[in-house]
Amino acid sequence: MLLKEGYNIHSGTLYSYAKKFNIGRDSSESRRNWDEKSLDYKKKYIQEDMIEFIDGFLLGDGGIGPNKNIRTQIVARFRCGVEYEDFCEYLMKPFVFLGGEVKKRKAKNMKQGYIFNGNTRHHPDIYQQYLRWYPENKEGERVKQPPEDVKITPNSVMMWYLGDGSVVVKKSSIMVRLSTDGFSKEKVEFLVSKLKGINIQCHLTMENRIMVNAKGVPAFFNFIGRKSPISCYNYKFDQIPSWRFEAKRMIEVVDELGVDYNRFSHLVKHKKIPCFRLSKNGRPRFLSEHISEAKKMLKNGILY
Repeated sequence: MLLKEGYNIHSGTLYSYAKKFNIGRDSSESRRNWDEKSLDYKKKYIQEDMIEFIDGFLLGDGGIGPNKNIRTQIVARFRCGVEYEDFCEYLMKPFVFLGGEVKKRKAKNMKQGYIFNGNTRHHPDIYQQYLRWYPENKEGERVKQPPEDVKITPNSVMMWYLGDGSVVVKKSSIMVRLSTDGFSKEKVEFLVSKLKGINIQCHLTMENRIMVNAKGVPAFFNFIGRKSPISCYNYKFDQIPSWRFEAKRMIEVVDELGVDYNRFSHLVKHKKIPCFRLSKNGRPRFLSEHISEAKKMLKNGILY
């Protein structure tokens, strides 16, 4: 009431007096008396269908900040700090019901001189996710590590890739790198196994990062989607040429047609079966029109 009438009193001061004189039936209600955006600590907000978004957020650029200064209950909030406003809003969108909002702040360490911070309100539900994602290490410190029940879904991996993923081009090869060097080696190996479990070929690098092999790139983007949900990261998708998703290797075409590998290779070598190569001596790749020509030769008895 005093704030609405224009009195310059800090909300924290009002909250302190509310606690001192026991105004409000519990801590949650007391907080809402001076902060209308405060969440109800007695209400459960995070349901099972939210876990994939939480895990995608935390696999990438997101974090959880606990607040242990509140005497009655330990709470926490989701938070992030990123370069692009669109990306920050994208990360906060699943957490709007938790009071998620984006603010622009000055940051000397950023090339543009500012950063976009995303924060939710504090709540005990989020603290439970903090315990899940921040186990104690040998020194008694809590450090972010993916839990055993981490959700690997198109939504979670998309959030992960947008935050910590990049395309690596080396000569005629193309790969996807996920920067996981902040996690322990054992946990990164665990994530590799999870990706392999959905047929995405990848491996652990010497830098403790995940590299999706060239063979795994089509499966990776077919899993998360081939288009960026936000324009600022279009380049992370536009670098992948369409033929990477459509072209087949020789062994794949041979298996599909059920023909002799040596005979097929001989016809390709002598340019009877068309193909394309990235370089003069590169391995042959076959698009649908090339496979159609091979099928004609199979029908005519030239290929067998």
